[in-house]
Amino acid sequence: MFTIVLIFLSLVFLAYSIFLCKKMINVFTRPVHRRAGHIIMSLMIIFFIGYILYVVFGYGYLFTNFLATMLFFLTAFFIMLVIQLNHSLIIGLTMKTLELKEFSEKLSNETQSLSSNKEQLVKIKSMLEAKNKEMEVTLKKLYSFAKPYLAKRDAHEQARQENAEQRTDKPSEKK
Repeated sequence: MFTIVLIFLSLVFLAYSIFLCKKMINVFTRPVHRRAGHIIMSLMIIFFIGYILYVVFGYGYLFTNFLATMLFFLTAFFIMLVIQLNHSLIIGLTMKTLELKEFSEKLSNETQSLSSNKEQLVKIKSMLEAKNKEMEVTLKKLYSFAKPYLAKRDAHEQARQENAEQRTDKPSEKK
């Protein structure tokens, strides 16, 4: 009775392994990996059919062969563990790849944005430099127009100061 339970557990493990292998094949993107996954799944299906044939036809003859039953069970358990590990690894790698792809797209967008901003800053800088030169030219023109007036004003101011000094000096001479 124990051996039949082990064989049925083996069948459950194999069925679960086949299910995981099918999901794993759907995740693969490269044809080489898909082909390898199909080969592994085909071998598991052959094992599954072999276990069923052993239960149906050979179990009565080998009832006392406990070692064969343990071998069946451990093989199915091992296959299930390997497929489960591979499935978890592939799902993890796929998720990490998607995260990296998303990060790469964000980084690319940010780079393009910074490049665009840099171009805008260069344009603004050239516009400001042109305006600055224009203002310098305008100031030079304004100064050239104002220079005679400023010179006249400075001369007039100097004459006023001299007159003021002379007035302050004259009363002291009278004393």
